[in-house]
Amino acid sequence: MEIDPKKLIFALILVFLLGISFAVVNGYYVQKEGDVLPLIVYAISFVSILIGGFIVVMFQWKINKVQLEKLTKLLPPEERVIVKLLMQHNNSLEQNKIVAFSSYTKVKVSRIVKELELRGVVKKTNLGNTNLIVLDI
Repeated sequence: MEIDPKKLIFALILVFLLGISFAVVNGYYVQKEGDVLPLIVYAISFVSILIGGFIVVMFQWKINKVQLEKLTKLLPPEERVIVKLLMQHNNSLEQNKIVAFSSYTKVKVSRIVKELELRGVVKKTNLGNTNLIVLDI
């Protein structure tokens, strides 16, 4: 999963603002109480940031998966089989294994992969006797 640089910068700015707000609250607390904020407040905020980040990553992963499933429905049935095989095998698979798993002939798999490659859905890398097919979406 790729993280959008704009979202990363926005998140870092928010964390920075959170740090500034803790400094302001700590200064106010010191003036009123004469003591610094308890360490547990910082620990709770750190754990909250970690949990929030984890939740965001999990939702983003789920959204990407749903969008990819919708995209595969737009493909012709033969291409859909190849793309789903790639998705099941960490987005890459050797072409001879695609032939074995899909029960298509070598020629048919070669034609389907060529069509997918022309549209930018997959990338093909020569591995000697076979090709490595990598999902590129």
